[in-house]
Amino acid sequence: MTYPVDELVASLNPVHEDDVPASDEGARALLAVITAETAPAPRHRFRPRLRLRFAVAAAVAVAAAAALIILPARESGPLRSYANAAVRIEVTGDDEYAVEVKDAYADQREFREAFARFGLDVRLRIVPVSPGEERRVIRVGPLHAASGDLPAGGVTGTSDTDLKCPADQGACPLRVKLGGTMFHLEGADVVLGRTARPGELYQDTGPMPGDHPKSLRLTGRTVRQALTDLDRWGLTCTFFLGEFKPDLSGGGWDPPANWRPAGDRRITGAWMRSSNSVGLLVTPVKGDPEPVPVN
Repeated sequence: MTYPVDELVASLNPVHEDDVPASDEGARALLAVITAETAPAPRHRFRPRLRLRFAVAAAVAVAAAAALIILPARESGPLRSYANAAVRIEVTGDDEYAVEVKDAYADQREFREAFARFGLDVRLRIVPVSPGEERRVIRVGPLHAASGDLPAGGVTGTSDTDLKCPADQGACPLRVKLGGTMFHLEGADVVLGRTARPGELYQDTGPMPGDHPKSLRLTGRTVRQALTDLDRWGLTCTFFLGEFKPDLSGGGWDPPANWRPAGDRRITGAWMRSSNSVGLLVTPVKGDPEPVPVN
């Protein structure tokens, strides 16, 4: 039986036939006897325990790596901040959140999803507005009607928004503070203004008496004159039938899109609907289209 150490020692100083002096006949005879013997083949030990241990260790290592990839990190406390492609939200106090709008053109569901991370039923809408109204809070109100039994005396709540958007700043940091039972039952609908794309309808304008902006100068002109001016300016128009008092109370309805009043009727109000469209208000008379009932 040979062991690896025997082979190692034998290889350190091998003796060849040429190394034996010719005059030493006894040594040459001994060498001939030794080399005539068939060297036994080296035997290799099979060590199953060693291989088993290696296999177990490898399996443990793979499992540990998989755990590092698959297992999510545990939260060490309440969520303090969250961001996605549209918005970043940070908790700055009790029921107070600092919101930074990152992409005003993002899908509105991105904003809703971010607030939901904090357990808030809040919809933050970024809507196109008329020039000069960008980066302002357009409206704050309840998101939906309260359902279920209301507490005695109804529900109360407070909201406060502070939007600071310098003209040279791309993002709009918005601080929203919500509190009270109202926002747990009704949620909050926060609407901000952004620059409209060409042709996008403005969300902050609508039927009202007078010219908005005043540079339109269409109020008091006949429908025929107004259409001539708009055609010269390269603008389209939509009519609205209605009446408004000086305090802006009143209302009206939209006639069919292709309807046009007689050319001699007077325009009582005009407003920019988009970068290439104007709304025209006329007082309804007998024979005009009736309002469509709301289901």
